[in-house]
Amino acid sequence: MNIVELMKEEIVKRSNDFEEKTKGTKEEYNLYESHIKYVYDYAVKLCEGKNVDKEVVELSALLHDIAMTDINLGRENHAHNGSIIAYDLLMKQGYPKDKCELVSKCILNHSSKRKEYRTTTEEQILVDADGLSHFDSIESIYSLANKVYELSKEESIKYVQDKINKDYLELTDDLKSLINDKYKRIMNARTKDELFIAKIK
Repeated sequence: MNIVELMKEEIVKRSNDFEEKTKGTKEEYNLYESHIKYVYDYAVKLCEGKNVDKEVVELSALLHDIAMTDINLGRENHAHNGSIIAYDLLMKQGYPKDKCELVSKCILNHSSKRKEYRTTTEEQILVDADGLSHFDSIESIYSLANKVYELSKEESIKYVQDKINKDYLELTDDLKSLINDKYKRIMNARTKDELFIAKIK
């Protein structure tokens, strides 16, 4: 089994464990099924025709939110915590140290707070893949706001729109043009139904 398959197995196991531990609570969630697999698929597609280390991108996509599968770690510092967890995991597998550092850097800098520290195409691909996946996960983001953070319907809609807007602003220009119509529909939605319909139009 290669390193990408090993890390996919690891994130699936951690996601399933987290879902099992939170079953029946407002925190119940399967990170791999709801998010990671979509980020991974986008990341692979975005590597096409680019001179990048595809393996680093794949590993970064699989592990970028790994800290969120630890019930004892909050969401707030998930990029920082995830970069450490991923580095340690990969080092234990004997993965080259320089590549461990690249994956760790991609994960750390996928946070919008670290935008100015991004220096590689691999980092931007992860940001783009993560952002694009959120356009397909409107229901999950709304549910996070409404059920986990216990925001009102209006506040939850605003939460979704703020997150989508932040993601849109970080996309590369060619991807912005591809997703512009969907972005406008989401930003103009005034009800939950309009928000959910905007995603699939």
